[in-house]
Amino acid sequence: MNKKITAVTLTALMVLTMFTAMVPSALGAVEVTAPHEFMGAVGSVPGSINLTSADNPGILYYDIDDQAGAETLDMYIDSNLDIDAANFKYTTTIYQTDEGDPNVAWLGAAYYVVANDTSEWWICEKLQDDDEDDDYLLRVGESLSLAEGMSISVMEIDVDGNKAWMTLSKDGEEIGNEVVTTDSDDEDPFFVFEADLDDDGDEDDEVMNFTVETVFAGMNTNMVKINNIDLISMDVLLIEDGDTDLFSDFEIDLGTDPTLTIELEDSDDEISLTSDGVKDIFGDRISIRINEDDNYAAVVTTITEPGTYELMGAVGSVPGPINLTSADNPSLLYYDIDEQAGAETLDMYIDTNLDIDAANFKYTTTIYQTDEGDANVAWLGAAYYVVANDTSEWWICEKLQDDDEDDDYLLRVGESLSLAEGMSISVMEIDVDGNKAWMTLSKDGEEIGNEVVTTDSDDEDPFFVFEADLDDDGDEDDEVMNFTVETVFAGMNTNMVKINNIDLISMDVLLIEDGDTDLFSDFEIDLGTDPTLTIELEDSDDEISLTSDGVKDIFGDSISVRINDDDDFAAVVKTVIIGGPGPTEAPTAVVTEVATDEPTNETGVEPGAPTEGPTADTGETEVPTEVPTEDEVPGFEAVFAIAGLLAVAYLVLRQRE
Repeated sequence: MNKKITAVTLTALMVLTMFTAMVPSALGAVEVTAPHEFMGAVGSVPGSINLTSADNPGILYYDIDDQAGAETLDMYIDSNLDIDAANFKYTTTIYQTDEGDPNVAWLGAAYYVVANDTSEWWICEKLQDDDEDDDYLLRVGESLSLAEGMSISVMEIDVDGNKAWMTLSKDGEEIGNEVVTTDSDDEDPFFVFEADLDDDGDEDDEVMNFTVETVFAGMNTNMVKINNIDLISMDVLLIEDGDTDLFSDFEIDLGTDPTLTIELEDSDDEISLTSDGVKDIFGDRISIRINEDDNYAAVVTTITEPGTYELMGAVGSVPGPINLTSADNPSLLYYDIDEQAGAETLDMYIDTNLDIDAANFKYTTTIYQTDEGDANVAWLGAAYYVVANDTSEWWICEKLQDDDEDDDYLLRVGESLSLAEGMSISVMEIDVDGNKAWMTLSKDGEEIGNEVVTTDSDDEDPFFVFEADLDDDGDEDDEVMNFTVETVFAGMNTNMVKINNIDLISMDVLLIEDGDTDLFSDFEIDLGTDPTLTIELEDSDDEISLTSDGVKDIFGDSISVRINDDDDFAAVVKTVIIGGPGPTEAPTAVVTEVATDEPTNETGVEPGAPTEGPTADTGETEVPTEVPTEDEVPGFEAVFAIAGLLAVAYLVLRQRE
């Protein structure tokens, strides 16, 4: 099986408004919450959207080492947001790797073909495909945790230090063991585990293969170094010709081996898309999002498992150019399908030495106006709000949340809604008539704003607004937070508030100055043509040297370039951490002590909880010492006003006890 490391193209759906990136000055991977919606292609409605693996590697699988992954998806969306049977077709074709293994791209992921003919395919997802540079050092008695409950354990080594007794376990039970010799001409240093995956009665289908590179017998520590792990899933997907059960309303055709086609089952069937929403086509692997005006569509996919993923957005030959725009490459550069805006471009030419010289590299982005009149800018694949700008400096803040009225949250009095970057909204109290709510906004546990909001008055808007001085002009007139208090409910036993339309930007301001060479080392920023920003190499004789069979970060992990193992193909990629720290796509060594007579499997680090995004915190909110001023107090009658203040005082005293 393939021993080369391939670019990870697990894809994920998203309209990139939900992309939550690290501030570029921090130069880190993009961090988002699970599930993560990842956008791979856009198009007008009505109109056609046609995808191929090579042109849309963010949605369909493409292997830059083998330059293979022959998926296609063709559709035409009419003005009624329907795709009829004659205008929808998905295909994929089996291809041979350089090692001669049959692989197939299946709905955006790489699969190994166990067996195939014109009546059925037996395929298994490729879980790990390392090379010799991906090595793991394990002491005797330790385990390496892999995907799907698999683990490799070192049971013992021989006294001469050239043989290792290794075992493979799944879900804590040993399924294979072997003594591997490292320095013998007669024996290969490979651990191989095979099973019967296609039910032919022979256990000849290779599930696992890795190399035992070194056996070290030390004075106090015995260790084994392994690499080249090649692992496929033992969960076999059986695809049969004419199958209509795998995907409801779709039929599979294996008539032209080795090509598979999926079309709608009946000629009068159609796919009805969702206005201002998402329609899953093949589960959450391939879906279609329609914008709020029903005049634009995006093909998207969703990543649900927390972890670190390398998302591929564009590929090209070496030597040769790679030219990206927001509209054509929304998987890497930011594009808003509601506004049809996001004017980033990235142009480069990679020469035969894997270099990009100063004359052949340029990044640009341009400020645009939203329908609401706000100044926004796409910045390295994420949406930012422009606080202020001129030809000498830009003050921009990342857009953390941009909800609409369908995104609502129900909070009881005393509860908080946790948001990104330590922000939280709390309901402190409601009035007895049930039309006013005292709301507070906190950051890192400290109150930074409070307001009494009225929901049913023609004279007052039901909006909570918090402003601050973000551009150091001396005025707190920059809007950080805005949300709507839709309903105030005064119940017999429970008092609640329903809010929606949360609009939140980061309070961490990124100041970009004309001529800046510190934000990105070796690059210079030019604000000469307002409102367009350009980033180029600082000196005319500078160059970007890419990494053979590796990744070179251009602007942190926001935009990077991967070169394949033959140095003849390149991919522009982005590293995304979904749901905070979690299992990586290429599992790292999680070493755990195991008994030498019966090793147990350890599944590794538990995925972390999402670090950002709204989550309801049902714990009691600390009541601030400040209370509304006389003018801010809800318009109760005198007796109710006194009662309300007494209630607040009681709450304060109770929490101080």
